[in-house]
Amino acid sequence: MPEASAPLALVRMAGFLALAGAALTVGVRMLRLWRQSGQLPELMLGSHILILISGYALEFGGMLGEGVLGEGGAWALRAAGNLCYAVSILSYLVFNWRVFRPQSRVAAAVALACTVGLVVGYTGELLTGRFELVPERFALPWFWIAYVPRLVTMGWAAGEGLGHWGLMRRRARLGIESPLLAHRFLLWGMAAASELAIYFVAGAALLSPTPTAFLVGMPALLISALGVAGAATIYLAFLPPGFYRRWVLSGSAA
Repeated sequence: MPEASAPLALVRMAGFLALAGAALTVGVRMLRLWRQSGQLPELMLGSHILILISGYALEFGGMLGEGVLGEGGAWALRAAGNLCYAVSILSYLVFNWRVFRPQSRVAAAVALACTVGLVVGYTGELLTGRFELVPERFALPWFWIAYVPRLVTMGWAAGEGLGHWGLMRRRARLGIESPLLAHRFLLWGMAAASELAIYFVAGAALLSPTPTAFLVGMPALLISALGVAGAATIYLAFLPPGFYRRWVLSGSAA
């Protein structure tokens, strides 16, 4: 794996830690709400967040710990991490479908197609590769078959969040909806858009002759910045401090 400069490595680590801290806080809160309400949305969103962060930790552990774990142990961690990615996207798919388009056959078909892609892609990788960041892996179709559903799912989530923000903002101006709820949809859409952008940046780097490029240089800087942005918007959407709530309300009253 190529080495990053010390400042860039610190920025990258700061981005990951910020995203992980905010995501863990929000994910745990969502699961607590699910235990109280028994509602599917809280379960699916909380699961997506916590499983995704677990996947990052497992895959990076498998990439960095081969000397300690051995080839078999490192492969198992990387395989488990990629399985977490698939399950986390599946959770968000169910969330998008059941929350925003529960009666839509098109949405159900998109969710089913993405689920098939996740299963087929992961199974293909499990049977043919070692989940390593090498060009040979990305020359095969399996990774990309499972990667496209990530783009579709987060693009869907971003579109729904920003679209509902526009609707709720108009309703808030008429006094029939909460400005805080409208603003939450904006933040939610921005968080999904940040994750979508991360996938585009990482995907472009993975197509290069050196797939590990997304861990160093400009791709790493972009991913870290997007991670910080995603962390901030996730946190403010679900755990807004008092001063931030007052700022949103004062802006809506202006």
